[in-house]
Amino acid sequence: MASVAGTLPKELLRVAGKPVLQWTLDEAAAAGIEHAVIVTRPGKPEIAQFLTDRQTARPSVRLVVQPQPRGLGDALTCARPVLGEDDVAVLLPDNLFERPGPMASVLEAYRSTGESSVLIVATSGGGTAGRAECRQRTDGLWDVLRVSAKAPAAPSTLTPIGRWVFAPSVFERFERLRARLPAGSELDDVPVLQELAAEGRLIGVPLAGVFYDVGQPAGYLEATHAF
Repeated sequence: MASVAGTLPKELLRVAGKPVLQWTLDEAAAAGIEHAVIVTRPGKPEIAQFLTDRQTARPSVRLVVQPQPRGLGDALTCARPVLGEDDVAVLLPDNLFERPGPMASVLEAYRSTGESSVLIVATSGGGTAGRAECRQRTDGLWDVLRVSAKAPAAPSTLTPIGRWVFAPSVFERFERLRARLPAGSELDDVPVLQELAAEGRLIGVPLAGVFYDVGQPAGYLEATHAF
């Protein structure tokens, strides 16, 4: 993304005049989320300044620093001291959606089923995201049966993307996984999704609408033309 963002953090790239991070916060607020924790890394003072200057008060925001870029799972565990025993809704600003955004649907799936829930999108294949094998339910949701490791070739074109809701016990899963890894290794999210799917405790929420991977130059340019 350096070719597009230059020195600006990609979270602050603008689509339709608004930083993608603000699009994500607006989606959270529309879904009824009152408190947000933003996990960032050192060297991004622009994000702290953006949060200081933002005009809207909902949701309230806390900033947490991930000292080293050691995976999405590690980033999530950095937020644990702030979140306490609250349920965990995860929104990645790399994924931008047509309004109103899918977070409300993922939250509703979690509340109605009592199980961890993840947004699922049908892709054309390729890429390196993990893939999900799913079984349709009578309520319009999916039971996620398996999640593959991130790899260019995968047995499905259904992909979990950046909207999830977990119970706070998910942090214990991440810590057990961390304990099995060599010191300093990346702590990814996919093994936890795989565990939940294997236990029959992961619900897929089909995306209704279009999403843009604004963390990639091509996806960002698509979004700037679409909005």
